[in-house]
Amino acid sequence: MTEIGLKLIAEFEGLPKKNPLSAYWDKYGKVWTIGYGATHYLDGSPVKQGDKLKSKEEALELLREMTKQYEENVYKLVTHPINMYQADALTSFAYNCGVGNLKKSTLLKKVNKNDMDPTIRDEFAKWNKSGGQVLAGLTRRRKAEADLYFTPCNIMPEGDEGESDVTPFVDKPTPKPEPEPEPKPKKPKTLTGYLQSEGLKPDNIISKTT
Repeated sequence: MTEIGLKLIAEFEGLPKKNPLSAYWDKYGKVWTIGYGATHYLDGSPVKQGDKLKSKEEALELLREMTKQYEENVYKLVTHPINMYQADALTSFAYNCGVGNLKKSTLLKKVNKNDMDPTIRDEFAKWNKSGGQVLAGLTRRRKAEADLYFTPCNIMPEGDEGESDVTPFVDKPTPKPEPEPEPKPKKPKTLTGYLQSEGLKPDNIISKTT
């Protein structure tokens, strides 16, 4: 995930204004949450009431590590080559809405069919409700994800070998054209031809006999 993608998630997840490092009850997700929207830790254990992080840096590091799991699931679900910004946008979506919702979404179907389908933006926008109510924060987030998704980017996702069973999409380097070999000069068949190739005039070298 790029720093731009991580910043987008951190911005919308945010830290609570009151006790920003302590676990809090998410009234929409109905689950104990900590830091930037984490509902469980790296070992899979759930966040519990009374949990507390040591610093904002720890909260950001937890977010960075947590998003890797969601990013890997995005790579497993997406069958069409995508660039890094597209992967970031889908990872943000999955982190907020859940991998299961991404898996069954029309959004994913359209990405796998044609990653530059303009109606993909509309599919992001549909996921702006919680408990049946449209939330302004979710509407802004879906727009930010769609904007990032369609931002031009030449960088393709590249994973670390041996750390995951996910096969990332990587740009293949364009081979450099090999220079054409210089044509070999043809050897003159006659002495006159040889002298001419050396810039000499045969009539100045060879005396005519009568």
